[in-house]
Parts: sequence; structure tokens; C-alpha cells
Amino acid sequence: MKIINRTLFVLLILTIPLSAILTAVNLSARLPDIYRYEFNRSEIVSEMGLGVTNDELARFFSEYMLGTLEDFQYTDVKRERPIFGIGEAVFMDRLRSLLNVSLLSLAVMVCFIAFTYWFLLRQDRKEAVRFAYRAGMVLYAGLAAGIAFLLYKREAVTRSLDRFLLYRFEETDVVPQLLPPVILFEVAAVAAVVSLVVLLIGYSITKRLTRVVGMFY
Repeated sequence: MKIINRTLFVLLILTIPLSAILTAVNLSARLPDIYRYEFNRSEIVSEMGLGVTNDELARFFSEYMLGTLEDFQYTDVKRERPIFGIGEAVFMDRLRSLLNVSLLSLAVMVCFIAFTYWFLLRQDRKEAVRFAYRAGMVLYAGLAAGIAFLLYKREAVTRSLDRFLLYRFEETDVVPQLLPPVILFEVAAVAAVVSLVVLLIGYSITKRLTRVVGMFY
């Protein structure tokens, strides 16, 4: 039993920060707000004359990443031609698949955390659960610092992403113009805030579940 408890304890420390980060990344990459912000900031949509508003294109990106739309293609109404090329569609499909894998991993982690809480609290290991969560928050800080360092090396990240998704953008492609590398910082900033909120909510729940009930209160 001790070996099982220790194994669960270590895995719990690892999954707590990872689940917070994956939750934040999935929300940031799938909701329209980050795309709308970037389009409004750069004004690239109107400059390119794509015949679509910032809100409409932001909704399109969001719905595609959410899986509501099957194909990554948007028609320029004015010119009556597709905006994105085949290679861009393949790139976005692989990016969405990567997000879907992370979402599946997140679901597994959440189930594991719930089971581990139940298993340890059933043995009245409240202190162990509290310590694991605090250790997970410390690990989160380390992971956040590592991600920040990688984003600082932005060119290396974009090259690695291109190699991983097996597509290199051409000069005529529209996606890199709409979503330049700076969007990585924007997604990271939003994800940092969301993940911190998730961690604090989790910490609040953990405190409630592990509080010591005294005789007179």
C-alpha cells in the first residue's frame, strides 16, 4: 500500500500543474477572444482586403479549433475565392489534432486527480493531499519559467512547430500574416492568467476537502 500511495502522490504533484496548463492552453486556443484581439491590434484583416470582419474571422478560427467546422477554409466573398491554401489547411488540421490530444490527456489527468483525492482521503491522508497540491504549485512555477524561456527563443519554437506539423509556410500564405509569431506571447499571457485561476480554484477546493473538522466547529 505504501508503494501505491507514494506513486500516486508523486503523479499527483506532476498532474496538478500540467492539468492547469493544458486547461488554459485549450481555452486560449479555442475561444475567439485571442484571435479577435490580434486582428483588432494588427488591423491585418482590413489591410489584406479579405472581405470579412475581424469578428467573423475570429469566430471562424474558434469554431474550427472547437471542431464545429470540419474544413479549414473561408471564402472571400468579394473575390469569390478561398482565402487559405491546401497546405495551410493541413497545418491547421494537425495543430487542432495536437490540441485534441492535449484535451484527451487533460481528461485523463482530471480523472486521475479525482481518483487519487478519493483514494488518499479515504485513508485520511489529508496532509499528504495538501502537501501534494502545494508542491504542484511550486512545480507549476518552474514549468511557467521554462515555458517563458522557450517563448523568449521564439524562432526556435516556430521552427520546431513547423517541423513537428510537417509544413513550412510560403510567402503567399495567409495564416502566418493573420497569426504572426507574436500571438504565441498573447496566448501564453492569457494561458498564464487562466491557469493561475484554475490553480487557485483547485487550491480552494483542496483546502475544503482536507480541512480538519474539530470537535466544537
